[in-house]
Amino acid sequence: MADSFTWLPRLDERLTAIASEVPPCKLAADIGTDHGKLACWLLASERADRMVVSDISKQSRDKARDLLIQYDVLDRAEIRGENGLYAIKDQKTDVIIIAGMGGGLISEILDQPVDLNRARLILSAQTELPLVRDALTKRRYSIIKELLVKATGRYYRVIVAEPGNQELSAFEREIGFNLKGTPSAKLKDYFLWQLKISQNWQGDRGDNYRKLLKEALDE
Repeated sequence: MADSFTWLPRLDERLTAIASEVPPCKLAADIGTDHGKLACWLLASERADRMVVSDISKQSRDKARDLLIQYDVLDRAEIRGENGLYAIKDQKTDVIIIAGMGGGLISEILDQPVDLNRARLILSAQTELPLVRDALTKRRYSIIKELLVKATGRYYRVIVAEPGNQELSAFEREIGFNLKGTPSAKLKDYFLWQLKISQNWQGDRGDNYRKLLKEALDE
């Protein structure tokens, strides 16, 4: 989808998957924007009318500002440096994107006492995915689907969630809910890879995880 706009910043498979889950909206927020490519793409393609582009790093904010200027969309962006959701505490956002962080940090951000205004959440954690799912449940958000993608030789998840109560089974909490493969990443290859690297995990956690992975492979 993103590649059809060849004049826009090039998005890798992970950012393309995230962009594909952003519906046309009045205001979106990119929390932890880093280089600002995703925010720039969403604004320049007119997927989002306006965006809050946030990062606690001044260097990242400066990089994002330069890119937004280059594509002539800075006037539709509000660049902020507050921590996590505090960047949107006075905004009514339609979509909130939090990507490129560990699952522990994303879960801490989701725990911040900021009204989400029933926004769609699009999350991409690099680690500790069960903590992200727990945080969504605590905020009374329901996972719609999870996408498995591979970019620069690494697997990533993109979790899409909307308001609603949800109870996850042990399998869904650990492996994923409504997990779907993509052209860049097949589920079977991912599960086999996870099974291999988890062989060194000791104790009950490793045993339970390998058991769930084998269930996923059987399905």
